[in-house]
Amino acid sequence: MLLFVIRCWQLLFCLLLAGPLLAQKTPNLPIRFGSVAPTDFANLSTTDTTAAAAEYLCDFGTTKIIGAQDHFQVVFERTARLRINRKAGYDYATVRVPLYTKDGNSERLTNLKGFTYNLQNSKISQVKLTSDPAFREKVDKNHMQVSFTMPDVREGSIVEFSYTITSDFVFNLQDWQFEHSIPVHWSEYRVSIPQFYRYKAVTRGYRPFAVQESTTVPYSTSYNMSSENTLAPSKDALLTGVALQLRWVMKDVPAFRSEPYTTTAYDYVRSVHFELAGSDFTGSDYHDLSGKWETLWKTLQKDEEFGKALTATAPLAAEAKALELKYPVPAARAAAVLALVQRSVRYNGQQRVYASQPLRQTYEKHSGNSADVNLLLVQTLREAGLPATPVLLSTRDHGQVQTTMPVITQFNYVAVHLALPDKPNVFLDATEPQLPMGYLPERCLNGEGCLANAEGTWLPLKPSASHLELRTAKLRLTPQGQLEGTAKLEYSGYAAVQASRQIRESSTGEYLGHIQHHWIDWQPTNLKLLAADSARNAVAVELAVSLAAENPDATLFYLPLLKALTHTSHPFQAAERIFPVDLGMPHDYTDLVTLTLPANFTVEAPANVALALPNGGGRFLYQANQTSPETLQITTRLQLFKPRYNPEEYAALREFHQRAMAKYAEMLVVRRK
Repeated sequence: MLLFVIRCWQLLFCLLLAGPLLAQKTPNLPIRFGSVAPTDFANLSTTDTTAAAAEYLCDFGTTKIIGAQDHFQVVFERTARLRINRKAGYDYATVRVPLYTKDGNSERLTNLKGFTYNLQNSKISQVKLTSDPAFREKVDKNHMQVSFTMPDVREGSIVEFSYTITSDFVFNLQDWQFEHSIPVHWSEYRVSIPQFYRYKAVTRGYRPFAVQESTTVPYSTSYNMSSENTLAPSKDALLTGVALQLRWVMKDVPAFRSEPYTTTAYDYVRSVHFELAGSDFTGSDYHDLSGKWETLWKTLQKDEEFGKALTATAPLAAEAKALELKYPVPAARAAAVLALVQRSVRYNGQQRVYASQPLRQTYEKHSGNSADVNLLLVQTLREAGLPATPVLLSTRDHGQVQTTMPVITQFNYVAVHLALPDKPNVFLDATEPQLPMGYLPERCLNGEGCLANAEGTWLPLKPSASHLELRTAKLRLTPQGQLEGTAKLEYSGYAAVQASRQIRESSTGEYLGHIQHHWIDWQPTNLKLLAADSARNAVAVELAVSLAAENPDATLFYLPLLKALTHTSHPFQAAERIFPVDLGMPHDYTDLVTLTLPANFTVEAPANVALALPNGGGRFLYQANQTSPETLQITTRLQLFKPRYNPEEYAALREFHQRAMAKYAEMLVVRRK
């Protein structure tokens, strides 16, 4: 049969040649192993601490698919050359190579070679990488990592290495990363895909490619076929046709730097990834090989650490039945079940899709990973007569998911979905104590999640509340120019979730100490954490404050009212930004200050300000109102209405923050009569 397929493919190749096929000149290789020259050491000063710790001079990879014994193989080759500029870059002389493994079969690392070059007295010396320097370690059940360290590395060294990965997993075409935490002068990846395989190429990142091209080129490979008669010898065949040649190049790429309000670097660095879509060996018999949700769902249903864990005897069944009787309204019942599970188990911080133990053991140990805790919540909700479903998602530090690629490795977390009569899409999560129903932890607000049921519906993981901070202060100016009074800090929505977590992970004393440190200039005393209002999801702190005057006898006093009160920073320092600002949820900051003056003092009322972002993206208001000769009230409100701002909105967002922060920093001028 396979011989027939090969002959059909050869016929298809002839038909393709009957049409126009442009002859393409193969681009020159960007690097030749062992060709290090003295010029590669140029422009290097080991005393310049502003220079990058290391840099890629060239990183070049190729992937091709070749015939083997009764199957095809993926062959990936990489050659890289780096310059180590300073001691801080020594870690880049250690190379880590991931390998895929499944059912006892593993990708194979071969042809490993490398040299470290040093320039001494205008001459290049070299030290060879030993023949078997690799260290192997298991990462998880489907991945292992091979590491090797280049020898004799010094400041100014150039390290060069090359290796080959041979894989029997044609679905696992090698990814490629163009950007790194150090500069890259040239990064190139070439992939040759024969016409009988089709892949989806997915690129991530925001920087433009210097070259992105595809051409059609001739293709041939030998293929060894076993005979149907086990006694007969195998047969060699030559498979010829055409291939799609893909090529990406980036050059002079600056080091990737993390910016405020991002998810994970994986979402922003330039990279390319592949998914096997299908095969067609005859030209008329296409087989869809892309991952299907139906297949994944069947696997999850049968898995002892997922589907079967949910069908086991529920440890909280009795409590769930009691809540079903006590709360006839589904929403109230769901909230009660959520509180029950939150009280019963504690999240150990491990983000997982699969349970690490039977759910009864999770309950008995009162501890588990995200799957342990939230699968227990699903099970208990079902016992209470509520239609709960697990939700597979990828957390913000794990990266965005591709909804067209339903593969389990994209996910690293399980939350819970509940369909209520008046609200068809309600999310729950028991990993955070006192997290209200309808909230997901901030780490889960990342694109879309997939319902773990037969339909596999994708749902947007939207925030159900904003990050809300309200700061009020009642202050009195003494005749000696000293400010005295009280302040109250109130946090609600996701700000309360964050504050509650900080208190839980440390202590009330440490949390109040942290606030006291921020208010150190105001000599804070009597700090008190008010009882958290779980119904409103609010946390509040009260404190007494006192700010001494630099010169009690002065005629003019400059009071830093808002600068001290707000502690709002300007996070957008970079002049340009090529990727989005991802806040996770809308943000809202309100400040209310009431200042009472002595009878013989006057105040210069500051100018009111109103700022707005384009397209209703946000606003800032500053209003000063002197209600009497002795009383001044200042109100500010900074609102960011969107959870995410695109790169083209960054310039306006940055200017908006700059102007708002300048207003916060203004001194209030008070004059003694």
